Amino acid sequence: MDEKKTELEGNEKDGSKKQGSGNRILLIVALAGVLIFNTIVAFILIKITTPETQEQKLAKIQADSLKKATENATLMGATTEKPIEAIVNIAGTDGDRFLKAAVIFEYDEVAYPELGAELEKRAPKFKDLLIDHLSKLTLLEVMEPDAKDRIRKNLLKLVNNSLPAKIGEIREVFFTTYIIQ
Repeated sequence: MDEKKTELEGNEKDGSKKQGSGNRILLIVALAGVLIFNTIVAFILIKITTPETQEQKLAKIQADSLKKATENATLMGATTEKPIEAIVNIAGTDGDRFLKAAVIFEYDEVAYPELGAELEKRAPKFKDLLIDHLSKLTLLEVMEPDAKDRIRKNLLKLVNNSLPAKIGEIREVFFTTYIIQ
């Protein structure tokens, strides 16, 4: 009987050792979890409370302006209803070759609500600008691969320069016809 008693006491001691060992592991895991949580919280707080450097501010401003420019480029504004057409002799061809072109103007009707009516009212002036500009171009200038883009940019400048600043400005010039004969 003494042997059984000693055996039972030995088993109880082993059980308490196993239970104590399990508590230690649980305590270590809990401490590691708390340590990881505190590290994450500290990192987040440092990121939030650290003031931005000049470079970061500049990069943020550039990203915002790029985003706005992209949005403006992808949004289609209002356009003039009737195209402005012109048929001109190409310079240096003695009247043997001609260019037929028609353009419409795109503008921001939210920013410039009166601009549409003003563009229609000034259509004869813009037709004169178109004829004057196109008739000065040579055959080589109208047939180059980037000719339309160059003409478009020049017309955009000419039209915007002829509009009063308080009325607004056009955003883009689109060709509806561009024929070289």
